[in-house]
Amino acid sequence: MTERKNNIRRILPILAASFIPLCAPVTSSAEDVADKTRVWAHYTPWHTPLNSSITVPNYYNYPLFRSTGDNRADWAEEFRQAKAQGIDGFLVDVVFSKTRDFTSYSDTLHEMLKAAEGSDFLVALCLDVKTTVARQVNELDRMLRLFGDHPNYPRHHNKPVVATYTWSQWTPDEWQTIRTRLHDKGHDIYLVAHVARSYQKQTREWLATQLANADAAYAFGFRGLDGMPRDYTAGLIATVADEVGKPWMPAMVHGYYGAWLNGRNDFYQPHQGFDQLHKTFELVRQGRDHWLHFTTWNDHDETSLLPMLFTTANPLLTKAYADNFKGIAPTSPLPEVCLAWHREVIPGTLLRIEAINLPSLARGPVSVKGRLLDRDGETAAVLNTQDLNPSEFDRTEWLVPTSRLARSPFLVPEITISSPGFEHTTGLPPILLVNGWQQNAVTVKVPVRQYLNLQNTLTIRATSPETIEASVTFEAGVAGGIASATLFRNDRPVAPISPSTHGKTLMSLYLKGAQDYTITTDTGEFLNAVRKFSEKTSPDFSIAPGSLASRRAQAWAPSGVLCAVRPDTQFTFTSPGKEPLRMTARELATKELLHYGNLQVEFFPADPTIQNHAPLNIRKGNYTVSLLSPAQRVSDMFYVRYETTDGRVALSDIIYPFAPKNRLLPATVVETSINLETSSGASGMKGESEYLSKDIPFRTPSIVPTQIPPESIRSGHWNFDGHGRDALGDMPVTIPTSRFSEQAGRPGKFLDLDGSQPVRMRLRTWPIGNATVDFMLNPDPGPVAVQSIIGRRGWSDAVNINLFPDGRVEVIRDGNETVPVEKLVSKTSLPFGQWSRLRVTNDSTCLRIYINDRLDAEAPIRPARSYGNSTWFVGGGYKDYANYRGKIDDLTVSGAAFAPGNPAFPSDIPEHASLPRRP
Repeated sequence: MTERKNNIRRILPILAASFIPLCAPVTSSAEDVADKTRVWAHYTPWHTPLNSSITVPNYYNYPLFRSTGDNRADWAEEFRQAKAQGIDGFLVDVVFSKTRDFTSYSDTLHEMLKAAEGSDFLVALCLDVKTTVARQVNELDRMLRLFGDHPNYPRHHNKPVVATYTWSQWTPDEWQTIRTRLHDKGHDIYLVAHVARSYQKQTREWLATQLANADAAYAFGFRGLDGMPRDYTAGLIATVADEVGKPWMPAMVHGYYGAWLNGRNDFYQPHQGFDQLHKTFELVRQGRDHWLHFTTWNDHDETSLLPMLFTTANPLLTKAYADNFKGIAPTSPLPEVCLAWHREVIPGTLLRIEAINLPSLARGPVSVKGRLLDRDGETAAVLNTQDLNPSEFDRTEWLVPTSRLARSPFLVPEITISSPGFEHTTGLPPILLVNGWQQNAVTVKVPVRQYLNLQNTLTIRATSPETIEASVTFEAGVAGGIASATLFRNDRPVAPISPSTHGKTLMSLYLKGAQDYTITTDTGEFLNAVRKFSEKTSPDFSIAPGSLASRRAQAWAPSGVLCAVRPDTQFTFTSPGKEPLRMTARELATKELLHYGNLQVEFFPADPTIQNHAPLNIRKGNYTVSLLSPAQRVSDMFYVRYETTDGRVALSDIIYPFAPKNRLLPATVVETSINLETSSGASGMKGESEYLSKDIPFRTPSIVPTQIPPESIRSGHWNFDGHGRDALGDMPVTIPTSRFSEQAGRPGKFLDLDGSQPVRMRLRTWPIGNATVDFMLNPDPGPVAVQSIIGRRGWSDAVNINLFPDGRVEVIRDGNETVPVEKLVSKTSLPFGQWSRLRVTNDSTCLRIYINDRLDAEAPIRPARSYGNSTWFVGGGYKDYANYRGKIDDLTVSGAAFAPGNPAFPSDIPEHASLPRRP
């Protein structure tokens, strides 16, 4: 598994905007860090604080940094934040070119050093991508001459510190040559080798060879992927490093989220609540190791350590571990307890809630207790009192069966922490019970004392078939003033609640493409806009109330815009050499995606400027904000998140405004302790437990009958009418227009596949376990091999749908090595050259095939569960089967089993519409 930035290599931004100096010219020498205790964090310069808002389209868990629009000021504040978290410096990933003398982000690093002037924060190189020896030497020589003597660039016994990421891609002889040639150019560097081997086992011989030309060693990712216990591997590296006289820098690693939402990969490596991080800390040799490495500060595909939306415990965690490493005693007189759980859980899965105590001066013991509240505020489960040692990194867990709790679409943890003389009770971010698949893979990590109960109300209503209105009231009470109030829809920020948006109808746009353009509007207003890597003073990206202009844009630097509109507001797009494009807000929202030359314009389901709005400072409010939204779905979930001026957080109740009231559907779920953290396939270390407890229930999956609300069911619908819009979810796909066809007598367009390449759908959005897959198909005559109609790669337990040459349909349920392979073949053959409707269901007890709405075949299956990479394809994707040749239309995928005619089957037709369903 390649767990890094495969496509990020094409990004070559040079921050050329002007900067305002923060201090006098540099005259002092660089800090020498030899024999000093220092904590470092890996830094990805494509996720600068300036770009916080524009990460929203790609991540559920986005950084909470509020950008000023000025690089230098943002970096200076980011350094202060990192320092407050116990981190002394960043090792900045610079990306070498394989074909030319150029290093991406070296200019960025130089500007970061300028921003650090006047502070003691350190910024150093971390080398990424293997190039030629000559190119590596020439570029390092250039960079070290440019900024190697900067006072904020660390040196070790007067040698500039140079860390590496792709160390092992070079041979020992190549590293020796690089060092020799750099020496000849006047540079003796302190070279830190990254010696983790991912899935390959470490050996004494390999390590000794690798360390021969290094000055120190560290392991960027340390997750036990080689199947060996971490303490064994860490001990081996440290021992060999000691034997050859090279320091060992242990690394603390949270896990790896992967890049599901942005579509870069479908990977995942376990976080295990706080355990993955804590297990790596236990490998630190206190008093012997002088440097510590955090993976990473801001690589959002990995796991970022800066304050993030769902992981606001990050600052406390890193500070506590860094202080402990440095021998700094705790100072807080109050207990500091953080909790962790999965944001999304498939019902039937054993829910794990973990608590960790961070060392404090609180009198002990620290007690933690609570309950889980259902949608009606009733107690669904009790979290019995657990006592923690206030002076230790003490952990505990609660294990809660969820099969009987599936009636509620969410559970709210209400937690009380107490110690002698102190008690605090608050509600924390809800656990979402979702049927089908986990889309937001985040492990929520929050400090209990950060959250407060705020007096507030939220009302959501549809004011028309294309607009939704949110009415919000709040009062700060004893808290500090309200710094921000943000409306969320399906865990994505859609609107700032503020005086500047009150009474307005909002829509967001996301634009990509290397093309100059201007957008004007007649009755609308551009409220905010950002472009990746562009400062607010950039002459190439400017915003006015009635216009937006972008020049010299790059394909890797998208823009985000928040607009106030009416449905009939007209936008005019202009670009040199092209005819103007005019479209109303209503038309754009309905179309969702359009292309204007090389410019892609997307009506976006989140505000891509959210962290660039000016902070508030108000005690109370009563505001109304509307959203332009032709899609109004049963599963739509809304809430408001509040931040106070003193850094506290509060949440409104969750609302499902378009769901039928008090409606429950019968379902069977797999009751199991297997979850996203369970080691499986290439995820995690085989045999390692994801729990603290010894005795874990439901290790053997079984079937439990229950009831689920319709709003908890994940679904998607694609009618392929010349586009890849998802009418039931927010997972559209971009499909080339050449893949659509029309047929006389049939309404609209459909997907027409020639067998050359399947259509890749959104990652990790294929149902695990219970499922309905319903679609029309018209296979081309003459197949000679089994074809994959809809298949997937990965090992989550799920179905694949295939077509035999004789027209029979094959359904295969498989997963990892623990999942029994189950097969079902239809009795009836589908006709070639004709349209048929096919439906496949899996209720975890039985596979069923329906042809033209009639049950054709069924077979019992054994209960099973596995999680793993999951990418699904229309027209192929299953193992080495041939790709499907033929037509596909009207595809619905749902996370529950529905027989034909079941009125609860998710519909792509809103209640206010009267459109006939395509035959």
